[in-house]
Amino acid sequence: MKFFKKLLSFEFITLIIITVLAIFGLFNNQYFVVHDDQHIARLYLLDQAIRQGSLYPRFVGGLGFNFGYPLFNFYPPLIYYVAEFFHLIGFNLLWSLKLMIFIGSFVFSTGMYQLGKRFFDKKTGLLVATLSTFFFYRMITIYIRGAWAEFFAMSILPFVFLGLDNIYKNKNLKSVTLFSVSLVLLVLAHPLIAFPAFFYVGLFFIFYFLKSGNRLIFLRNFLLGVFFGLGLSAFFWLPSIIEKQYTLVDAILTHELASYQIHFIYPFQLWFSPWGYGGSIAGPVDGMSFQLGKIHIFLTIFSLAISLFYFISKKNREQLGLYCFLFFLLLFSLFMSLTYSQFVWDKIKYLWYLQFPWRFLTFTGIFISLIAGAGVYYLGKLTKAPSNLLMIILIFITVLKYISYSKPHDLKAYDEKKLTGFKEISWRVSKTSFEFAPKGIKTKKTELETTTIGLEKKDLTKDVYAVISTDKKGVKIKTILDLFAKKEFEVYSKKSFQFRLNTFNFPGWKANIDSKEIKINDDNDYKLITVLVPKGNHKLSFVFENTLIRKLGNLTSIIFLIGLLFCIIHK
Repeated sequence: MKFFKKLLSFEFITLIIITVLAIFGLFNNQYFVVHDDQHIARLYLLDQAIRQGSLYPRFVGGLGFNFGYPLFNFYPPLIYYVAEFFHLIGFNLLWSLKLMIFIGSFVFSTGMYQLGKRFFDKKTGLLVATLSTFFFYRMITIYIRGAWAEFFAMSILPFVFLGLDNIYKNKNLKSVTLFSVSLVLLVLAHPLIAFPAFFYVGLFFIFYFLKSGNRLIFLRNFLLGVFFGLGLSAFFWLPSIIEKQYTLVDAILTHELASYQIHFIYPFQLWFSPWGYGGSIAGPVDGMSFQLGKIHIFLTIFSLAISLFYFISKKNREQLGLYCFLFFLLLFSLFMSLTYSQFVWDKIKYLWYLQFPWRFLTFTGIFISLIAGAGVYYLGKLTKAPSNLLMIILIFITVLKYISYSKPHDLKAYDEKKLTGFKEISWRVSKTSFEFAPKGIKTKKTELETTTIGLEKKDLTKDVYAVISTDKKGVKIKTILDLFAKKEFEVYSKKSFQFRLNTFNFPGWKANIDSKEIKINDDNDYKLITVLVPKGNHKLSFVFENTLIRKLGNLTSIIFLIGLLFCIIHK
C-alpha cells in the first residue's frame, strides 16, 4: 500500500510529467539522425551475440568492416543491456532504445529531485529536477550528439552523490551498498564520465569527512563503497584499460579532430551560442550550442544575492557550508570546460581521453540546477512570500521556454532491415568508429588530414574465410559453425595451404587443428587471422577466449559480488 501511495504522490506524478515533456518528441515510429548514429547497429549485434549464447560478448561480428570488432571489451555496455531488455520482450530496436532514453530521463529527474529534496526541501527538489532535465547540454546529448551512454551516466550521477550523503548520515551497510552500486552503474554507463566523476567524489568525501562526527567509520564506509564499486565493475574497466594498447585508441581518440585542445568553450558561449545540429570545431563558432540557459543564469545570480542576505540574517553555518561547497563545484565544472583550464589538461594526460573539455557541462548541469533552486528556497526562508507559487511559476516558465529544443530533427522512416544490413554495419557504421581496431592495420589520411581505414567500400567481403594459395583446386572447405566468437570448418587439401579467417586478430583468438592449438600469423594489411593448414582431412576451429587480464577482471567482479551478497545476508 505504501508503494502505491508513492506512485500516486504529487511529486511522482510531476516527475513523470516533466520526463514525458522532455522526451515527447521521441514518441513516434520515426528514426532520427544524431552524431553518434551507431546505436541500432550496436544493439542489434548485442542481441545477436546473446542469442548465440554469449551473455557478455566482448567481440562481435559485422563491425570493423566485417572483420569483427572487440566492441564491448571497450565500449560501455549498460545502455544496450537496458534496451535489450525491452527488445527481448517484443519491442523493435528503435523503440527499445527510445524506452531506454525514457528510463534514463526518469532516473535523472528522480535523482535530481532527491538531491534537491535532501539538500533543501521537496518543492525545491521539483524545481531542481525541472531545471536539470531541461538543461541545454542534456538535451544536446540526446537529440544532437546522440551520446546516449554519456546521457545515461549523467542520469546516474545524482545517485552517486546521494550515496555519499547516505554514507555520511547513515553508518550502515545499506548506504555502502547503494553507493557502490551507483558507482558500478556509472562505470558501466560511461567510463569517460566516471573518471572525472571521481574528482567530485573525492571533493564530496573531503566535505563530508570534515563534517563527520565519527570520521573513522565514515572513512571505512567510503573506502568500502569505492572498493566494492570498482571491484564489481572490474570485469569491464580492467581489460578496457590494459588492452587498449593493442588498438588505435591512442592514435585516434587523443589526436587530430578529437584533440582536447580544439574543444574548449569560450566564456561568452555560456551566455549565448546559436542552437544548431552541427559539431564542435576549433574556435567559438561551433555548430552546436554550449549556452547554460538564461533562466539558469538569472536564477544563479538571484541565488547568490538572496543567499548572501539569508546567511547574514540567519547565520545558518551548516547551510552556508553546503551552499559554498555546491557553488565551488559549479565553478570548478565551468572552469574545466573553459579555455582557462588548458594548463590543467596539458598536465593530466589521462584527461585527453575525454576529448572534449565541454563534457564537464555534464556536471555543470547538476550543480547550476541545485544552486538556482537554492535561491528560491532561501527566499522562502527569508520572507513570507508564497514560495510554492513561485516554484510552480518557474517550473512552468522553464518547460515552456525550453521544450521546443527537446525534440529530434531530420526525422526519417524507420527501416530496421536496412539499418542492420551488411553495408550499413560493415561500412557506414564501421567507418565512423574504428578506434578499437588492431594497432598496425593499414590506414590512410583524408583530405582533412584525419586517419581513416585504408580500405575501400568495393573491398568489403562477406566471405568468412579466404584461401591464400596459388593452387586452390585441391582445397575443399565446409563451414560448420560461424558465430561471432567461434568458427569451425572441415578442411580437405591435397597439399598444405594458408587459410585466412576474415577476422581481426585481437588478443584472445585461438586456432586449433584437430583439437591441437596452432600458431596464428597476422602479418598482413589488416591483421587478419592466418594459419597454415597441412594436407589431408582436418577439423579447423577458431575461438575467442578470455585473456589473463579478462579472467582476472571477471574473477575480481565475482569475488566482490559474492562478498557483497555474503555481507548483506550476514547482516
